Amino acid sequence: MSTSHADTRNDHDGDGAETALPPHGVRTFTIVWGGQFVAVTSLTVLNFAAAFYFYERYPLPFLGIMFALPFIPFLVTSPFAGSLIDRWGPRRALLVSNVGGIVLAASLAVPLFTRTFSVWHAFAVIMLVPMLKALLLPAIETSVSLLVPKRHIGRANGTRMLVNGLGAVLGPIAAGLLLRAIAIEGVGLLVAVSLALAVVTLAVVRIPPARRRRPDAGARTPLAQFRDAWDVIRTLPGMVALLVFFGVISFGIGFVEVLLPGLVLAFASEGALGAVLAVGALGMTVTGVAMTVWGGPRRRVNGMLGYSLLFAAAIVLGGLRPNILLIALAAFVFLGTTSIIIGNFHTILNTKVEPELLGRVMALKNVVYAGLLMVGNVMAGVLSGVLQPVVGEDQVRSGVVAFLVGDGPDRGFALLLVAAGVLIALCTLYAYRHQRLSGVEEALPDVTPEDLAADAVRR
Repeated sequence: MSTSHADTRNDHDGDGAETALPPHGVRTFTIVWGGQFVAVTSLTVLNFAAAFYFYERYPLPFLGIMFALPFIPFLVTSPFAGSLIDRWGPRRALLVSNVGGIVLAASLAVPLFTRTFSVWHAFAVIMLVPMLKALLLPAIETSVSLLVPKRHIGRANGTRMLVNGLGAVLGPIAAGLLLRAIAIEGVGLLVAVSLALAVVTLAVVRIPPARRRRPDAGARTPLAQFRDAWDVIRTLPGMVALLVFFGVISFGIGFVEVLLPGLVLAFASEGALGAVLAVGALGMTVTGVAMTVWGGPRRRVNGMLGYSLLFAAAIVLGGLRPNILLIALAAFVFLGTTSIIIGNFHTILNTKVEPELLGRVMALKNVVYAGLLMVGNVMAGVLSGVLQPVVGEDQVRSGVVAFLVGDGPDRGFALLLVAAGVLIALCTLYAYRHQRLSGVEEALPDVTPEDLAADAVRR
């Protein structure tokens, strides 16, 4: 079904760039994407179902902890997962993740017969699903370079963000409905069957291995191999600055994630909060579809920076007044631009990092994302606790603050949002002036399989 990278070294007819990829690579990626969309959504449903199981038995703050905890195993597991992806190849990594999900989901059905289900079963799901995703998500991202022609990589990354958007929309809705209809044990069985279908799609495709230009890692530990990702990023001009900027965006996402519920619930119902979150997820879905059709801007770094200004403006907009329509619009723009920013960053990595290192580099990206998002979560919680009494619990004490963010209860959340949006906008404007960051695409050659094969033919 595919042509190996080794075969391209014998191609002297000028079409080495074409034979670097399997002849039906786009079709293969479409099959893989379809199966893994089912897998990601199924694991998301399983995770939400376990969290909702807690919600039925514990107060809302405890549910917040259950939503925050998964970032810890995701963060810890990512370095190992990245090394395994580069050692095994994306297909085997996806198979291991999918089969692990089947085992985990099917294990929830055991209490269906023994009547011994407890919160500890749900806790195990909440902690293990992120480990499976730490292997699954970078493997999908790595497969893009190995299957999709360079001219279509932006579109392929649009489908990756579409998975995020649709998963965010469908996950909590499906989990809530299924819990009421078939209980958590039934959800486990359904997820196991869905993941089995994802495994079937992997059984009928082949993803070619990355062509290796570096010495074999041998017996080195996964952590030692993971350090190679940082060593490579550090030597690529402007790439560290771009990774730091991606960290700023991740911090902003984490900051808003904590403040948004308090901002809305201060003057509206939980139903209104759910509607705002649904509109935001719809924004991510819409831009995921747009990226899939469009492929993203030609200059990826400028695209990241331009949409980051919109990202910052949406954060400010959400804090200006206690108006549910205004906040819903801000959420739509906020998550929509997030999809484009991350999709463009993926495309830069897919084209500028050698395929044999992509698993580890994508995992490093996930470490930055999860780590800075958690920092944003913590700082938002701490600062809101300090600022709320100063601004005023029931009404704003300062006329200046009331002019900026409106009057009403708990407007300290709004003031923090506006401050965060302004800070991110300033960081983005500074990034525009950072020549090494804005010049990444010109400074670094493309190293997709097509480019490497063409270089080999020229030599």
